[in-house]
Amino acid sequence: MKGFAIMAFLRKFRSCSLLLIAGFFLMCGLAEATVIYTDTMTITGADPTQLGRISRNGVPSDWSGPKAFPGVINTTASYHYMTLDLDLVALESGFIYGGFIQIDFDSTATTTFLSAYLKPYDPSNLATNYLGDPGSSGNPFPGDPLYFQVVVPSPDHLVLVLNETTTDGSGLGVSGGLTVEAFSDTEYTDLIAVSTPVPEPGTWALLACGMAVLVARRFRRG
Repeated sequence: MKGFAIMAFLRKFRSCSLLLIAGFFLMCGLAEATVIYTDTMTITGADPTQLGRISRNGVPSDWSGPKAFPGVINTTASYHYMTLDLDLVALESGFIYGGFIQIDFDSTATTTFLSAYLKPYDPSNLATNYLGDPGSSGNPFPGDPLYFQVVVPSPDHLVLVLNETTTDGSGLGVSGGLTVEAFSDTEYTDLIAVSTPVPEPGTWALLACGMAVLVARRFRRG
């Protein structure tokens, strides 16, 4: 009899657990990024130059708040750089705009450094329109891309700047894989399609109550 009682309890527990898990994912959603851009970035000797470069202070920018500009070093040295101008409104076409951007840069090189700006980028004043950077160069672990986060207001452009960190040319011709992901908020919520209605708070409350009723019925049936 004890065996039957234990099995009945386990069946009841499993059913309730599945209901609770399903309810959790329905209410919270799955944290899936919307990839809005992928490409590679490579600096060449034909790219323009700027005097000085951003200091790598080891602090990655994130959505908790704006990162303070880390300063400029070697202001008399000439560094090659390239820029990538991303129109986020166009890239997020079909979705409700999500200005919470995560930038992944897959590169083992320490001779290049990626940073983010609002348009326009001014190579003569690196503090102007600065948004953030990863704080360092090169993947932290093999196969684990470096990443950082910025907030881009709408309707603005995100400008990514890749520059050399040395003046001996060792940063030229070194490619890095770029992935730009957009989220609706700091909870890693996927972008919402324009045609998809945004649930009201009351809808979530009703769903939670419905799940609670289902759980209660399962217990009473036992």
